[in-house]
Amino acid sequence: MTTWERIRESCGGFVVTFWVGLAAIVGLFVASAVLQHEADTGEVCTSAVAVRVPDVDCTGHRPGDTWVYYRAGLLVPPVGGSTAGASEDAPDGSAVPGTPESGGPAAPRS
Repeated sequence: MTTWERIRESCGGFVVTFWVGLAAIVGLFVASAVLQHEADTGEVCTSAVAVRVPDVDCTGHRPGDTWVYYRAGLLVPPVGGSTAGASEDAPDGSAVPGTPESGGPAAPRS
């Protein structure tokens, strides 16, 4: 038996594990891209100083209040929490209001 055959025989399990693991990682990336593409966006109301305020009558409640957006799955702050880092650009698709005032993940429409 040659040295290469010994290496291949002893590493055979490792090679199979490597390729199966690589296939799983690629599959997860593809699934993630599809889910992000099809995900709805959560919207919450924020004040002019980037603090979350109640969503009720957002733009008519106080001057300077506006909507900000969180992609589904991202954590949304509770009322009174900082909205720094949220997107001010409306999404191409639909935005879903109704993230609880206590905060939590921005969930896609059920």
